[in-house]
Amino acid sequence: MSYRYRLPLLTDQMLSEIIFGMENQDVYYALDISTGTLFSPEKADGRIPDENNLVELPPWTSSDGYEVMVAFTNACRDRGLQQRLSAELSSRQKGVFRRFRDILGEDQETLKQWYDFKDRRMKSYIRSWYRSRFSRDMDGLEEGDDVQEGELLSDFEVCHQQSLDDYCNALLDSVCEGNAAKRKIFGAFSAKEAFVVKKDARECGAIVYEIVGNEACILYYQVDENLREMGLFSLMFDLFNREMGRSRVEKVVMPFSTESAFLKQSLAGHELGLNMSEDSYIYKVEEWTGNNASSEYAYVL
Repeated sequence: MSYRYRLPLLTDQMLSEIIFGMENQDVYYALDISTGTLFSPEKADGRIPDENNLVELPPWTSSDGYEVMVAFTNACRDRGLQQRLSAELSSRQKGVFRRFRDILGEDQETLKQWYDFKDRRMKSYIRSWYRSRFSRDMDGLEEGDDVQEGELLSDFEVCHQQSLDDYCNALLDSVCEGNAAKRKIFGAFSAKEAFVVKKDARECGAIVYEIVGNEACILYYQVDENLREMGLFSLMFDLFNREMGRSRVEKVVMPFSTESAFLKQSLAGHELGLNMSEDSYIYKVEEWTGNNASSEYAYVL
């Protein structure tokens, strides 16, 4: 029989602490998985945790920070500001991080947008690291071992993407093929995001959506037909709802489509009050997050 240790949930506080430790290059921090808090030998205060519970934080270098600045610049809708930021980044001179922030600091709302953008990117990176770092290796599992719900999904990774990749764009193209009206409607959504489930870098499914005010509209959802009995959609859907809750999204709208039967089957057994209009499902995010167990966990043996 395999023994399992349940890891702490990635709460907002825990994510913020990890970000602090990653960005603080002057002090060494590790994650104590028994408490979900950071530990530093330099700031131990007499508490010495079991070294077997200490895990190095995900690597974060100046190059990683630079890539986030590039991503923010590329997403900037103010052309004048985008050109100024691009010129600063292209200089590659010492102090680029400070000058980049100084430019954004000329407008407090823009500076807030930058901090929110960086915060989302780093938290998404940490969640991917957390699942990858503690995912269970199923090789060597003996017949009769107790496999808890969700552990068979340990080989999969769910990634939050704030801009669509080729895989997601191909999914939307396929569902719009031969339907000019749907293609025009989907094209009206200009800030589409996605949760994509992958295995060994191969995309196996996705939820494509866009946030509009305090609502999110799911434009398309799909899981590889050969993998639909594993609970991948429920995992992806739960992580999507947790993120919507953190983003202050109150309601989710899911238009009917050819995948409606698949959606009903995938959500069977979950406590979710679906309100049906003539052409869509509508539900409150808090109904999902409050009534269903979180999938933001991992196991170590």
